[in-house]
Amino acid sequence: PILFYSRQIGLNQGREVPLDAGGRLTGRIGKFSLGALNIQTADAPGANAPATNFTVLSLRRDLLRRSSIGALFTGRSISQTGVGSSEAFGVDGLFSFYENLDISTYWARTRTASAGTDDVSYRAELDMRGDRYGVQLERLIVGDDFNPEVGFLRRDDFARSFGSFRFSPRPQSIA
Repeated sequence: PILFYSRQIGLNQGREVPLDAGGRLTGRIGKFSLGALNIQTADAPGANAPATNFTVLSLRRDLLRRSSIGALFTGRSISQTGVGSSEAFGVDGLFSFYENLDISTYWARTRTASAGTDDVSYRAELDMRGDRYGVQLERLIVGDDFNPEVGFLRRDDFARSFGSFRFSPRPQSIA
């Protein structure tokens, strides 16, 4: 799942929707990265799309040398799947230790007036990429009502668990 996918703005079910106005602001303040986007689309009867406002806010904080935590909010003033607006918000983190150990995680929730309460998605992944040994573990959950309307989602209502272990010996006879 992707909470923000910019190609969702200006399209409605594959049909082009004209943009009225918009602005984007990005930058860094110390160890923080900030982003803000606001775009207003025009009414497009041919594309069956009323005028809609899109808002995206992002904040990311660098930690240590190669780690970070962040938060994201997306809003669409008129939902495509129900009445009212649609919002998504979430937090994520990437924690890198040593040169070969990464822990990546996120938690996100969407809100649409006509949707149910199974509107959460989360993921935790551990990836150790050593020269001789490697381990990958992942758990991903996407709820049935999780619907990031300013994002991208191939499918909903699934859970995935994954694990792999790798052993890569280097015999001296072929070195």
